[in-house]
Amino acid sequence: MNKALFLLIVISAFGCRKDDDNANPTVIPYQDGLTTNFITVNNITRKYLVYRPTGMTTVNAVVTVLHGGGGLGLDVAELGTHPLSVFRTIADSERFLVIYPEGSLDIQGNPGWNDCRSDDISGSQGDDITFLKQLNAKLVSDLTINSSKMYLTGTSNGALMTYSYAFQFPETIKAIAVSSGNLPEFTENGVCTNGSSIPLPILLTHGTSDPAMPANGGCVANLGGGCNRGKVISQTATISYWIQRNGLQNITPAISNFDVNTTDAGNVEKRVYNGAKPLVYYVLNNAGHSVASKTVYLNSSPANGVQNRDIEYAEEVWNFFKGLQ
Repeated sequence: MNKALFLLIVISAFGCRKDDDNANPTVIPYQDGLTTNFITVNNITRKYLVYRPTGMTTVNAVVTVLHGGGGLGLDVAELGTHPLSVFRTIADSERFLVIYPEGSLDIQGNPGWNDCRSDDISGSQGDDITFLKQLNAKLVSDLTINSSKMYLTGTSNGALMTYSYAFQFPETIKAIAVSSGNLPEFTENGVCTNGSSIPLPILLTHGTSDPAMPANGGCVANLGGGCNRGKVISQTATISYWIQRNGLQNITPAISNFDVNTTDAGNVEKRVYNGAKPLVYYVLNNAGHSVASKTVYLNSSPANGVQNRDIEYAEEVWNFFKGLQ
């Protein structure tokens, strides 16, 4: 065998090995970057954004992020605009997909979520639960993955919608996380009242001085009076429900305290209930309703109170989800 033929065989062999290693990359039917997409549910076209990190070929996880009610809608996905956009930045290094669905319109024409509150008379009335269920199923099918890679998080109205989904379709997701959300006091009949008891890993954050989602329970976003957004139970009762559901009643939480940004409202107390289905709870002392962030600052207001800046919500949520894989 001459040297030229030998080198050709060697080069061909190495080339085949390289091709074999990448012969079946994950097919991701979404372009790089942030794209707008649509799905038809019950003859209604619904919108959702997908963020795909540049060059990503393997889907390690899908994190669906639910905006709050009251006007911002999908603007929460714009970098630098809202702390929920930080999921995009983390996805760039951690290589997961981020999904931002848009809720249905409330009586004021703002996107929100028709969650399990039976007394939310001014909120969204669309079939949001079917939309999220079908979107979840579409993503699983399109990406050829299973429910172990599907995660759900939301804030405020989006937090209550996350709870609603956990009542109705917990088997389709791996874990949930919520910011500024208590369970409804008066739930709708059916699965919202007698929903699933399947345990789910959960992370929660809540400000002790939240004016929109009162830590002690009561009327939601009630600055104008009338309690037309319904009532929620207390954060303590909400935590108790999840401790019971996840079988953590006999677990003593590991507690840590930290105050990274001493110019915000107060420090953070982190409680970790370890178990097969863990619960992590961040008490944001003296903080208000806004999603906690170290990088995207939101101004204080009577409606929202003061933002906690000791933790990056998106970072804490992703680390929690990642630790379950």
